[in-house]
Amino acid sequence: MKRTYLAGFLAVIMGVSLLCGCADQQAETTLPTTQQEITQGTTEATTAATTQPVETTEPEPAWQAPDFEITSSHVFVYDSATEGIIFSQGDLQERIAPASLTKLYTAWVALQYLDPEAVITAGEEVTMIDPESSVAFIYKGQRISVEMCVEGMLLQSGNDAAYALAVAAGRAISQNPELSVTAAIGVFAGKMNELALEKGLENTHFSNPDGIDTPGHYTSMEDLVKISLLAMEEPLIRKYASMVADSVTYISGETADWKNTNQLLHSQSQFYCAEAFGLKTGSTENAGKCLISAFTKEDGYLIIGVLGSPDDPQRYVDTLHLYQHFTNQPIVEYIIDPTEPEQ
Repeated sequence: MKRTYLAGFLAVIMGVSLLCGCADQQAETTLPTTQQEITQGTTEATTAATTQPVETTEPEPAWQAPDFEITSSHVFVYDSATEGIIFSQGDLQERIAPASLTKLYTAWVALQYLDPEAVITAGEEVTMIDPESSVAFIYKGQRISVEMCVEGMLLQSGNDAAYALAVAAGRAISQNPELSVTAAIGVFAGKMNELALEKGLENTHFSNPDGIDTPGHYTSMEDLVKISLLAMEEPLIRKYASMVADSVTYISGETADWKNTNQLLHSQSQFYCAEAFGLKTGSTENAGKCLISAFTKEDGYLIIGVLGSPDDPQRYVDTLHLYQHFTNQPIVEYIIDPTEPEQ
């Protein structure tokens, strides 16, 4: 009888052992034993998860596109709050004529090499400008400070001031005060283009300091945003780009009255906007009527560029409509008198 019980007990133990052995063997065959198997298993699990349908929704745009007509061929709106262009019309990289918007960059480059208090004696360069140019009434032999030249470029949009500044800066860059006028202008233009490359202005090249239509003189809307931001970092440029008018006395004693060409700044203008603080007008046959403007707002500022406008009033209409739209203000209808002369 004892043998029977013992045999049964041994049989039970052997059965349990066999079951455990099978379990261990199954575990060994199902678990990965190499890094390759581990990686493969993880990849398969990830693939299975990512192939499952996922509901997505398109993010709402920060701004709604304008629903009014914009007559200018090229337009951009830069918002400091997002540090980016929030709206554009036209190709941002297309090479276009900048007209006197060039002077923002001319002033910035010159101020990298000239002391604002340094005195310039105007030479024959002030006679080299286009006969139909806007001028700051600077004549050969007159003495004027660098700061006054910057002011004359930005208020009066004086091409004579731009050339006087370019010659002075070209001589400073070359460290040769006797450098000829033509050579100095060439040195300055070269430095404009050299710094343009350093600042990432990939579609910009300058042939002159004032913006007159010339082969090889072009920029793009994307680059104009960068130029505007550079200009706004320079206190003197920001000061004079926002000034309405000034009566100045040259170092040599002559006087002149300058008035900003930007109608957004003039309280008597129908285009006056209290929030505007610059930046520059421009006008040539190739560029059309142009305007880069800056406006304060609650969370920073807007820079609005309008290029290729068909006429002088329309560049302001397009600009103000864009400003009103992107600051959630009611759009004002401006009555344009076609017989009214341009300012």
